[in-house]
Amino acid sequence: MRRVLCALTAGLALGLAGQALAADSPENLVKYRQSVMKAIGGHTGAIAAVVKGEVSFGAHVANHARGIKDMSLIVPDIFPANSGPMDYADTGALPEIWEEPAKFKLAVSAFQSAAAKFADIAEAGDRQAIADGLGALGKTCGGCHKPFRKKKE
Repeated sequence: MRRVLCALTAGLALGLAGQALAADSPENLVKYRQSVMKAIGGHTGAIAAVVKGEVSFGAHVANHARGIKDMSLIVPDIFPANSGPMDYADTGALPEIWEEPAKFKLAVSAFQSAAAKFADIAEAGDRQAIADGLGALGKTCGGCHKPFRKKKE
């Protein structure tokens, strides 16, 4: 019985290790990163629709702003060493992210700060402040996208 238990444990450990390696393949890392960025974009788009008066879900703005703030905290983690265009061609990320990590970190930090500030603004609920804050947040998005993301065709 003990041997069977040891064999099962060893098999499980090997299986999980293999699964972890497959999970962190460049392709999977890029797909995950793209999903995170789409989530941030989704929250931003929802807030923009409220600000423009296209929908009347103003009570949801603070939730979306918190979502952006929370997602901003994981952005540094979603650009690991083996997930750039040199590892997987189907990414919009430019090599400068990995070639100029200090510059990238500074841009991400600016986004995180703006996201935190915007979450506070959204919580207060002032429509004009939210509109202005959304514009400021968008500028920090561009602070990463312009130097570190391929131009969309």
